[in-house]
Order: sequence, then structure tokens, then C-alpha cells
Amino acid sequence: MSKKILPLAAALLLAAVFVGAADSSPPEQVTILVPKSTASLPLLLLAEQDPLPGIDLRAEVFLNHPRALAQLLRGEADLLYTGTSQGWENHLGGGPLTLINTGTWGVSYLMGKDPGIKSFEDLKGLRLALPFPGSPLDFQTRTLLVHAGLDPDHDLSIVYAPPPQAVAQLLKGQVDVAPLPEPLATKLETGKGLLRLMAYTEAWAEFNGGEAASPQVSLFATRDFSSRHSGLLADLVAAWRLATEQVVADPEPAAHLCAGTLELPPPLIATAARHTLLHVPSGAENHRLLLEYYETVKQQLPGERPPLGKDFFFQAANE
Repeated sequence: MSKKILPLAAALLLAAVFVGAADSSPPEQVTILVPKSTASLPLLLLAEQDPLPGIDLRAEVFLNHPRALAQLLRGEADLLYTGTSQGWENHLGGGPLTLINTGTWGVSYLMGKDPGIKSFEDLKGLRLALPFPGSPLDFQTRTLLVHAGLDPDHDLSIVYAPPPQAVAQLLKGQVDVAPLPEPLATKLETGKGLLRLMAYTEAWAEFNGGEAASPQVSLFATRDFSSRHSGLLADLVAAWRLATEQVVADPEPAAHLCAGTLELPPPLIATAARHTLLHVPSGAENHRLLLEYYETVKQQLPGERPPLGKDFFFQAANE
């Protein structure tokens, strides 16, 4: 993949960002594990740009989130971009993960064939496919159903199926609707004729006083790595923020650059990126939004849910 995507002005801006405190012995190579998704587009772009002086950034695509977490915990990678709830479950279970920041705040659409379905109220009596119990789309969907006045366990039929199986069931008419993430939603809309019935960002904004963002995919490190490399991580987050702004402003260059990695046509990647809410906030904003989200959805999670402690959040010295 080419490394000529950055205009000169953007390159100079990136160089000017990294004036934070340097770590005493930063690693020469930093490996970030990212899902094979358009949610990863800014981090894939960042690895191509390599803007951190003396640091070789590498982004490696994974397909299985638990296996990628195991790689991180074994020290086979430095950072992991994965579901936010997977990170908080690790933390609450006594694990070593620290949340560095969140980059994806909306990535899913309710897909189906009936254009008459326009709200969660319309799902009464229908068949809804969700990925698995306790998954992010499970507890967020249940929260939205309750807000719509429905009992998720009695007013509709929920079946659990991973996305590929849910797609097959949708196409065969075995279920009526399923929330699906990008780029799969775009692929089904353009190639299989399924409809975007609802955007989860719009549904969440209606429920959440106009705030559309909900923390979906976040960047994690172990506490040991983040404590030893705080300056590096602060610079990395600043560069990630700039790369994200580039993708949001115009996803097509990054889509062409990363098409081989994602194994998708560039136009499909660009369309999916435009349907993904990408944003890297300040540490304080990330902390606030994530805690508010956790407190809202934890009623739909099993068992007693303790609060997320401050040690779950990485805080850069300059924020």
C-alpha cells in the first residue's frame, strides 16, 4: 500500500503535534490489532502514515475478538481495537486492560425487507436476530426496545445468531430484522437489496436526549504498557484523531489505500465509512460519554454491575 496519501500540509501538522513528553525507552515498533471493518479505517491509515518519529506503527487485522485479546495479554501485540464492552468486562473481571480512547460511536443499522418498519415500536410481534446474549447489540437493542415500551422477552421473538447466519435468515425470511454493522450493512444494501430500516445512531439520539454517540469500538492496552509509555500513547491518540478527521472529511483516499487489507471494493468501503460515526474525543469527553453509556445499559447486562473505576481509563498528561 502506498504511503503518499498525506498532503504536505497535513504531514506538517502531524509533525507539529508530537511535542509531548517522550518516554525514556519507547518501543521501536508498536503493533495494533484491528478488526476487519471500516471502523478500523483511521488506524489502518495511521499505520500507513507512520507519523510518530522513531516508531514503526503496524496494524494487523483480526477476525476473532477473544483471540485478539489473548494475543494482547500474551504480549504478542501492544494495542487492541475491539468492542468497548469486551474491554470493560475484562476490567471488571480483574483483567489488566486500560481504555486508551474510543474511535467508533455508531456502526450498526437495523436491516430488513419491510419499509414500513420505521421505529422500535414497529418491532412488536416480529422476529429479531441478535448476535449473542450480552453482546453490544443485544444490550443496546434491549435498552431501545424498553424505551419504546416493549418487553424484549415477550413482545417480540428474539433469536440469537452470528451475523452471517442472521443474514441468511433475513434473506430466507426466517427473521424479519437484524442489526448489522458496517461494512456488512452497505454490502447487503447494495448487493442483496436489504433496506436500512433504522440507524442505531438516530435511535440512540432519540432515546438519549439528542446525543447520538455510543461507545462501540475502543483502543485498549494493558496497564503495564500504558504506564510505561504514556507519552507515546498521548502522541498516538493525537495522530489517530487527525487520521480520523481525514477519513471523516473524505473517506475515498483511505478506502483506496486499505481496499486490499479489507478485501472490499473502495467505493463500498467509502460508503460504509460515511455510515460509521468515527470520532476520537478528548480523554475527559471519552470518560464522560462512556460512563454515561455504561450506567444506562448496565440494566440489560447480567448480574450486579459495579462501577467502572478510574484505573480503567488512560489519561494523557496533556489532557
